[in-house]
Amino acid sequence: MKSTDPKSLNMKWLVLLAVADVLAVLLFVAPEFLSGATLTQVGIGRVMTTTVMPVVVLLVANVLPPDVKAMLVYWKPRGVLPGCEAFTKYGPGDRRVDMAALKKNVGTLPTAPSDQNAKWYKLYKLVQNDPAVAGVHKDFLMYRDMAAVSLPLVVLVPLSLYWISTATAAPWLAAVLFSTQYLLTALSARWAGIRFVCNVLAVHSTRRIKTLEVRNNSRH
Repeated sequence: MKSTDPKSLNMKWLVLLAVADVLAVLLFVAPEFLSGATLTQVGIGRVMTTTVMPVVVLLVANVLPPDVKAMLVYWKPRGVLPGCEAFTKYGPGDRRVDMAALKKNVGTLPTAPSDQNAKWYKLYKLVQNDPAVAGVHKDFLMYRDMAAVSLPLVVLVPLSLYWISTATAAPWLAAVLFSTQYLLTALSARWAGIRFVCNVLAVHSTRRIKTLEVRNNSRH
């Protein structure tokens, strides 16, 4: 059966990013390797890509807890998830979300950050299989993990290049390259997270959805 877990679906993109990063590092360290690789070396590279690289990416992407990853994306220590401002900032700022209809359909809209996130999460669970919600949730997790994988490279690769005494410009070029990669993935995750929150609110503002409790009680 084909997996529908967002993290599983995103793995191939994380692996492709990791492979691109490895090739970039090889370009700095040994550019001749990329142009003169033998068939044996190419075969080894394929094995690494299909077997070893997914394991490495999985370990790196999951070494940080979700809250820390969110801080790397939103650049603030508290109230980092967009759900913490779902009803006071992002919902009112999205033209698709009718806040009056939303309040009518879901009840009181909290204002405290933690309460907003808790309320929004309950609403998300009711529509998590909606294509508009599931798709952007997948994108958010993908870009968030890409940012988490990219950030250590901003420091580790330039320091490694400096330590092995490669070309003088190589550490600086690597720092610019991986800093750009981190910024792009972090900003992409940020906007995907906001769309994720707003898509959930937009669905609930268009129709009243029965709560999980009502659904469960109807089965007895």
